[in-house]
Amino acid sequence: MSVKLLLATFLSLSLLGCSEQTHKAKSGTYLGGEIVNPTSNFVLLRKNDRLIDSIKLDQNNRFLYKIENPQEGLYQIFHNEGQIIFIEPNDSLMLRVNTYEFDETLTFSGFGAPRNNLLVELFLLNEHENELMLQDEIYQQDPETFSKSIALLKAEREKILQDFLKKNEADAYFEKIAETVVNYDFYARKEVYPMSHFGVDRVAFLESLPQSFFDYRKDADFNDASLLELYSYQRFLINYFNQAAFKDYYKQEAYDPLSFTHNLHKLRLIDSQIENDSVESFLLTRTIRDYLANSNDKKGGQTLYDMYMERIASKDDKVIIQELYESNKNIETGKRIPNEKLVNFDNDTLSFERIINKPTFIFFWSSSRKSHAIRAQKLASSLQQKYPEYSYLAINVNDSYDNWQNTVSRYNFDSAKQYYFKDSFDELAEDLALNSLLKTFIVDRNGIIINAHANIFSSNFEQELLEALNQ
Repeated sequence: MSVKLLLATFLSLSLLGCSEQTHKAKSGTYLGGEIVNPTSNFVLLRKNDRLIDSIKLDQNNRFLYKIENPQEGLYQIFHNEGQIIFIEPNDSLMLRVNTYEFDETLTFSGFGAPRNNLLVELFLLNEHENELMLQDEIYQQDPETFSKSIALLKAEREKILQDFLKKNEADAYFEKIAETVVNYDFYARKEVYPMSHFGVDRVAFLESLPQSFFDYRKDADFNDASLLELYSYQRFLINYFNQAAFKDYYKQEAYDPLSFTHNLHKLRLIDSQIENDSVESFLLTRTIRDYLANSNDKKGGQTLYDMYMERIASKDDKVIIQELYESNKNIETGKRIPNEKLVNFDNDTLSFERIINKPTFIFFWSSSRKSHAIRAQKLASSLQQKYPEYSYLAINVNDSYDNWQNTVSRYNFDSAKQYYFKDSFDELAEDLALNSLLKTFIVDRNGIIINAHANIFSSNFEQELLEALNQ
């Protein structure tokens, strides 16, 4: 059977609501589907943070891919945005997604669909819960009330999982994955609670927590590399080491996750407490990457970089951080911002040198993170009104040109402030040490860098703008 005929067959079956038991593939493991409003002509498939293949879309924005020698477990699909999926040998998994609302529209059909629809449901539930916790100020509750509040959220997830297991067949491995999503989001919230509670004295608050508050830690596994694809597991580990690092210095300095002191203690703790090389590499790399991306401290950066290089086991991660460290030298305070070529909304090619003629802050966005893009654009507009001495540039990355223009028009972003980087993202990342959409540059009217590691969402960003005007 040809690939085109297979694709047509699978899509027809999915539209008819094919059952998991009836349509298990006999001749291989397949992943296919349809991308509505695609932003490129391919879908990326990854496993263990390594690219398996780039899968081309056909003229109808559909694709079908046979996974050779599949390993059961978690994979990641990426098309402008990413999401984890679970694949077993002989699955015939079909997906459909609209890029305008990626997570909200992602659905699966075919053999393997129930497992993946459950993962999407749990992911969306976590997003909803996060908004609820902020709106209801749950992190500001006393420890006992807080524990009860998140226990109720956890119980709702447990019921969803139990109902799923009653209706669907699932092996022990997938059940472990689903239970991890349920449990580790709960653990992560417990870990971040002391750092998010707005007490007058954070040290006193930490010391006042009963030891039983952390009883869940005895059930947590800090060294399970098979769970590293899960955002819930990642969040738990990161939140745990942020709190553990603070407890090492909390009587000497205030909590600052971007400080040299915090990251020094964090790297040491990860190195001493984590035994699995993959988990340790993930945590060490995430820590040093975030520090280098957000710090102007050259001496501290050198110290932490050297410490990282001595401890890291992953050669691939070592190369990534080495490149980031070298890129940071391009954007040191006092240097002129690299003269990137940009396209404006009228399709004119310009450069930083031509565009910047007054104090300016520069931020980056992608339609793959719409909530970030909308918040950043709204905040930038209000900041410019408050500080008319400034202009701002909103630079789109990782989108197609047409998708960039459509998104700007759809959300009424100020087109006069919008620019598109048309070369490869790798080039921009290398020139500007850009590895996060949170990075914001502040430059003077000549394009001289005042701060290459600001964050438009930071509570002290306005103060940084004011200080830059006085330099």
